[in-house]
Amino acid sequence: MNLSIKTIASWAIFLLILMQFIPLNRINPKAVSETAFPEPVRKYLKKACYDCHSFETDWTGIAYIAPLSWLTSWKVASGRQALNFSLWNNGKSGNGFLEPHKIRHVIMHETDHQWCYHVWKPDAALTGKEQQALLDWFSQTGRKY
Repeated sequence: MNLSIKTIASWAIFLLILMQFIPLNRINPKAVSETAFPEPVRKYLKKACYDCHSFETDWTGIAYIAPLSWLTSWKVASGRQALNFSLWNNGKSGNGFLEPHKIRHVIMHETDHQWCYHVWKPDAALTGKEQQALLDWFSQTGRKY
Protein backbone atom coordinates (compact mmCIF):
# COMPACT_ATOMS: atom_id res chain seq x y z
CA MET A 1 0.00 0.00 0.00
CA ASN A 2 1.43 3.30 -1.09
CA LEU A 3 0.41 6.15 1.22
CA SER A 4 0.87 9.68 0.03
CA ILE A 5 1.93 12.56 2.24
CA LYS A 6 -1.54 14.04 1.76
CA THR A 7 -3.20 10.87 3.11
CA ILE A 8 -0.88 10.67 6.11
CA ALA A 9 -1.44 14.37 6.89
CA SER A 10 -5.21 13.93 6.62
CA TRP A 11 -5.17 11.02 9.06
CA ALA A 12 -2.91 12.91 11.44
CA ILE A 13 -5.26 15.91 11.45
CA PHE A 14 -8.24 13.62 11.96
CA LEU A 15 -6.55 11.97 14.95
CA LEU A 16 -5.62 15.36 16.46
CA ILE A 17 -9.25 16.44 16.19
CA LEU A 18 -10.44 13.21 17.83
CA MET A 19 -7.96 13.69 20.69
CA GLN A 20 -9.70 16.94 21.66
CA PHE A 21 -12.77 14.98 22.78
CA ILE A 22 -10.99 12.86 25.39
CA PRO A 23 -12.19 14.20 28.76
CA LEU A 24 -9.63 15.32 31.33
CA ASN A 25 -9.92 16.20 34.99
CA ARG A 26 -9.39 19.97 34.79
CA ILE A 27 -11.37 20.98 37.83
CA ASN A 28 -10.48 23.07 40.84
CA PRO A 29 -12.29 21.65 43.89
CA LYS A 30 -13.14 24.04 46.67
CA ALA A 31 -10.28 24.53 49.15
CA VAL A 32 -11.01 23.05 52.56
CA SER A 33 -9.79 26.13 54.42
CA GLU A 34 -7.63 29.17 53.85
CA THR A 35 -3.98 28.49 54.57
CA ALA A 36 -2.38 30.39 57.43
CA PHE A 37 0.72 31.70 55.67
CA PRO A 38 2.08 35.20 56.28
CA GLU A 39 1.06 37.50 53.41
CA PRO A 40 4.46 37.69 51.62
CA VAL A 41 4.86 33.89 51.83
CA ARG A 42 1.32 33.37 50.47
CA LYS A 43 2.02 35.78 47.61
CA TYR A 44 5.24 34.01 46.60
CA LEU A 45 3.71 30.55 46.87
CA LYS A 46 0.75 31.61 44.72
CA LYS A 47 3.13 33.01 42.14
CA ALA A 48 5.38 29.97 41.86
CA CYS A 49 3.58 26.94 43.29
CA TYR A 50 -0.19 27.18 43.32
CA ASP A 51 -0.74 26.28 39.64
CA CYS A 52 0.36 22.71 40.34
CA HIS A 53 0.19 22.42 44.12
CA SER A 54 -3.29 23.72 44.99
CA PHE A 55 -6.91 23.74 43.90
CA GLU A 56 -6.34 27.24 42.48
CA THR A 57 -4.82 26.11 39.18
CA ASP A 58 -4.96 28.63 36.36
CA TRP A 59 -5.86 26.39 33.42
CA THR A 60 -4.31 28.31 30.52
CA GLY A 61 -5.04 27.69 26.84
CA ILE A 62 -2.48 24.89 26.58
CA ALA A 63 -4.54 22.86 29.05
CA TYR A 64 -7.27 22.53 26.41
CA ILE A 65 -5.26 21.43 23.38
CA ALA A 66 -4.46 17.72 23.15
CA PRO A 67 -1.96 16.10 23.45
CA LEU A 68 -0.31 18.90 25.51
CA SER A 69 -3.44 19.02 27.69
CA TRP A 70 -2.75 15.44 28.77
CA LEU A 71 0.72 16.39 29.99
CA THR A 72 -0.63 19.48 31.77
CA SER A 73 -3.41 17.55 33.48
CA TRP A 74 -1.02 14.78 34.54
CA LYS A 75 1.56 17.25 35.91
CA VAL A 76 -1.07 19.11 37.95
CA ALA A 77 -2.52 15.86 39.31
CA SER A 78 0.91 14.59 40.35
CA GLY A 79 1.80 17.99 41.85
CA ARG A 80 -1.39 18.01 43.91
CA GLN A 81 -0.69 14.45 45.02
CA ALA A 82 2.81 15.36 46.24
CA LEU A 83 1.94 18.67 47.92
CA ASN A 84 -1.39 20.48 48.03
CA PHE A 85 -1.55 23.87 49.74
CA SER A 86 -5.36 23.83 49.53
CA LEU A 87 -5.36 20.94 52.01
CA TRP A 88 -2.50 22.32 54.10
CA ASN A 89 -4.50 23.09 57.25
CA ASN A 90 -6.19 19.72 57.58
CA GLY A 91 -2.94 17.71 57.75
CA LYS A 92 -3.50 15.96 54.40
CA SER A 93 -1.45 18.18 52.19
CA GLY A 94 0.63 15.58 50.40
CA ASN A 95 2.11 12.11 50.24
CA GLY A 96 5.42 12.21 52.06
CA PHE A 97 6.74 15.18 50.10
CA LEU A 98 6.32 17.55 53.01
CA GLU A 99 9.64 16.98 54.67
CA PRO A 100 11.09 20.47 55.22
CA HIS A 101 14.42 19.67 53.58
CA LYS A 102 12.64 18.53 50.39
CA ILE A 103 10.53 21.69 50.20
CA ARG A 104 13.60 23.87 50.75
CA HIS A 105 15.54 21.89 48.12
CA VAL A 106 12.80 22.50 45.53
CA ILE A 107 12.70 26.21 46.38
CA MET A 108 16.50 26.51 46.07
CA HIS A 109 16.58 24.64 42.74
CA GLU A 110 13.28 25.95 41.41
CA THR A 111 14.07 25.85 37.71
CA ASP A 112 15.11 22.20 37.97
CA HIS A 113 11.76 21.30 39.55
CA GLN A 114 9.48 21.64 36.52
CA TRP A 115 11.53 23.23 33.79
CA CYS A 116 8.72 22.90 31.22
CA TYR A 117 6.43 24.99 33.48
CA HIS A 118 9.04 27.74 33.71
CA VAL A 119 9.55 27.69 29.95
CA TRP A 120 5.80 28.10 29.40
CA LYS A 121 5.29 30.59 32.25
CA PRO A 122 8.58 32.41 32.97
CA ASP A 123 6.86 35.03 35.16
CA ALA A 124 6.24 32.28 37.76
CA ALA A 125 9.96 32.05 38.54
CA LEU A 126 10.92 33.40 41.95
CA THR A 127 13.44 36.19 42.38
CA GLY A 128 16.36 35.69 44.76
CA LYS A 129 14.61 37.80 47.42
CA GLU A 130 11.40 35.78 47.11
CA GLN A 131 13.29 32.49 47.28
CA GLN A 132 15.11 33.63 50.41
CA ALA A 133 11.87 34.74 52.07
CA LEU A 134 10.32 31.30 51.45
CA LEU A 135 13.45 29.48 52.61
CA ASP A 136 13.54 31.53 55.79
CA TRP A 137 9.87 30.93 56.52
CA PHE A 138 10.05 27.17 55.92
CA SER A 139 13.17 27.03 58.09
CA GLN A 140 11.70 29.06 60.95
CA THR A 141 8.22 27.62 61.08
CA GLY A 142 7.63 25.19 63.91
CA ARG A 143 5.00 23.32 61.92
CA LYS A 144 5.65 19.63 61.59
CA TYR A 145 4.99 18.63 58.01
